[in-house]
Amino acid sequence: MMATASTTDNNQQANHNIPKTQHAVLIREFGEPEVMKYQDGADVPELQDDQVLVKIAYAGINPVDYKTRQGKGWGAENIRKDKFENDQPAILGFDVSGEVVSSNSDEFAVGDRVAALTFSGGGYAQYVAVDAKLLAKVPDNVSLEQAGALPCIGQTALQFVDFADIKTGEHVVINAPAGGVGHLLIQLLMNKVAQDNIKVTVICSPEKYTKLDELIDVSKLAGWIDYTKDEAFPNLQADVLLDLVGGEAGVRALSVLKSGARVNVLPTIWVDKLKEAGQQKDLAVAGYKAQRSGQDMARVLQEVANGKLTLKIQKTYPLSEVVAAHHELQKGDAFGKIVLAAAE
Repeated sequence: MMATASTTDNNQQANHNIPKTQHAVLIREFGEPEVMKYQDGADVPELQDDQVLVKIAYAGINPVDYKTRQGKGWGAENIRKDKFENDQPAILGFDVSGEVVSSNSDEFAVGDRVAALTFSGGGYAQYVAVDAKLLAKVPDNVSLEQAGALPCIGQTALQFVDFADIKTGEHVVINAPAGGVGHLLIQLLMNKVAQDNIKVTVICSPEKYTKLDELIDVSKLAGWIDYTKDEAFPNLQADVLLDLVGGEAGVRALSVLKSGARVNVLPTIWVDKLKEAGQQKDLAVAGYKAQRSGQDMARVLQEVANGKLTLKIQKTYPLSEVVAAHHELQKGDAFGKIVLAAAE
């Protein structure tokens, strides 16, 4: 859809206030957090058809960000091919919230508060161009800080529950229930405890188990497994494992399952390892990667607006302190989400 006349008029007025360059966090090579450089002089992106220019207020950071920065996965492959091979720097960041300052879509007008999951990068900056179909308007009672923390974890949690296709009465085990995706996923699962009579057991540390009290009624859990103890996990004959960790932690968790159980894992890179480890039990292992969707963005924003989902933000860093934020995230012990505040 092309812009309407009124939207175009708005854009012409707004464009006078849009600078040509911006502060952004650039990477020119893969590696440790220190490869990210916060600097001025980065180009403000130009809009294509059906795109919206967002002045970023907040950018969420996710494990996929630091894995991409390390040179791993599909995000790094795209950067290598599209940017580095053409001697261009890249800007990380898939979660954004902010205000529309120019629009080539008749669905979004200058001044709208919006959020999106992009997968194209560009979030660690002051301005980003986003396809209109990925955007959603932010409800009045949801802050831009919340909205900036939500895109990747919110859409992933919603879609992951649908993907897992949990049946009435099934016993579900989830590890990392207090991380970014996990702390939303556990709330969605507890809704199913009430609606579909499922059972939920969590695998986490004592510290994280205590913090779950802020999100759910832990007395409604079927059980808790403390992975910090050396003893073997119990064989719960569980039907489903929602594995948000993978690696050796994912392999260890397979012992809770019955033969023929289902394992759904984020990220997808662990599928083969878990299949091999679970061969004797004939487990059905499937990986999942979130699909970008403006509709799902709107759904999860509305869940927060309605008070049905509680979003935890552990800490907000200025964009200029992105290196410290990545070091914090890589520790792997965040309760909720770490967010960047875009600088003026």
